[in-house]
Amino acid sequence: MRKCVLVLAMVLPLGFGAFGQENARSRLDSGISSFQAGGYAQALEAFGAVLADPTATEERPEALYWSALATMAVGDMQTTERSIQTFLASYPSNPHVPDLLYQKGRIQFGKADYQGALVSFAAFMSAAPSHDLRSSALFWSGESLYALGRLDEARRAFAALIERYPQSVKLESATHRRDLIDLEFREEELLKLLTWSHEESLRSIDDFRRKERAYEQAITVYQKELADLKRGAVTDAERDAADLRAKVADLSAKLAVSGANLASARSELDAMRSASSKSQEDAVAKAIAKAKAEADAAAKAAAPGSVVPTTAVLSAEVLATKARALDLLAFYLTKLSAGGSQ
Repeated sequence: MRKCVLVLAMVLPLGFGAFGQENARSRLDSGISSFQAGGYAQALEAFGAVLADPTATEERPEALYWSALATMAVGDMQTTERSIQTFLASYPSNPHVPDLLYQKGRIQFGKADYQGALVSFAAFMSAAPSHDLRSSALFWSGESLYALGRLDEARRAFAALIERYPQSVKLESATHRRDLIDLEFREEELLKLLTWSHEESLRSIDDFRRKERAYEQAITVYQKELADLKRGAVTDAERDAADLRAKVADLSAKLAVSGANLASARSELDAMRSASSKSQEDAVAKAIAKAKAEADAAAKAAAPGSVVPTTAVLSAEVLATKARALDLLAFYLTKLSAGGSQ
């Protein structure tokens, strides 16, 4: 009897364990079927029962994975994120890790945690290089970069998607986003150009205004200097005219004196010329008389048979004497003329 009881005690746990494991598997399958049919509430109930069963060790990872997908399907992102974190920490080598990394990135992107989303998508692409969602992960990485304002990196991500995955469902969206980024680049360049042009225009206007003010000030200074010069020139002209008038008056006075002196000198010269002519005539007459007297004396004293000078000879001597007298008179007149001109 004891032996039968002991055998029954040993068999019952094994039976209940097998029954519990079979029940967990069936619940898991039922939950998956409900999830695929859109019955997320029934699916969550079935997955919860599996997770609550301590004997469902093999079904637990699958139940946790599908439970995370079901909570995400009903919009409970907070619970989904916690489930994903638990799964990744508990089963880092499970085949569902890449898929949950992708879903984690999507949840982080929805929360505007763009930096965290980039990390999750990078981990996903590193864990599953040939995963079907790789093009989508590349697209959402580009979207995260775009949201962070890293446009160059975002454009490279979209360009890589367009080049490598021409059949991706994200191809059109990636092309649109790439073209939008190119447009933003052109707008940015145009804005920079306009800003530069505006700044240059402002600088040019400022320079023009400064030069204009400088020119106006210079013109004012030049006008003042010109007015001063004109006033100074008038004063100098008046002063020069007064000096010239004084010089003209002085010269006129000197000219009058010189004219009077010249007239006096001419009178004196005429008088001297008259006196000289009379003296010359007297001298000539005296010379002629003297010559005659000498000739008569010679004739009287001459011995008989001697030659007495003829009248022609006497006349020649007289003329020679007159010529000498005239030369003397001309010399005196020249001296007098030189004295008068001085």
